[in-house]
Formats: sequence, structure tokens, C-alpha cells
Amino acid sequence: MKACGPDPLQDALELKAHVRSLKALLELQRWQIEVLNQRLYGSAPGGTAARRLLALKQSEAGVSRLRKKNGS
Repeated sequence: MKACGPDPLQDALELKAHVRSLKALLELQRWQIEVLNQRLYGSAPGGTAARRLLALKQSEAGVSRLRKKNGS
């Protein structure tokens, strides 16, 4: 990837491919975390409560990010 290459279209295509690969890696890591959470909390008696708490924290984090993004 060139910083200021002679062909801006080629640079843009390379950046797009790089972003696509990073998104795929992020999705893989998200899946790995979900699998680990299921192993840790799935069969334990408190597993349901732990999953609910995790889901609540994630939803609160999402709302917080939206507020920051929108400037509210």
C-alpha cells in the first residue's frame, strides 16, 4: 500500500481490500469470543444470568457509542 501512489484508483482498491480483510478478522475474533463465553458460562448454574449481564453491558456500550457519534 502506497501513501501517495501515482494511481489513486489502485490505492483505493488496495485500501478497500485491506479494510475487508480487517473486518473478516474482527468477525472471526467476535465468533471466538462468543464460543469462549458459551464454554465458560453455558453449563454453569449462573450462566444464564452471566449472559444476560453481558448482553446488557454490550447494549449499553452500543447506546453510549451512538450518543457519542451523534453528539448527544
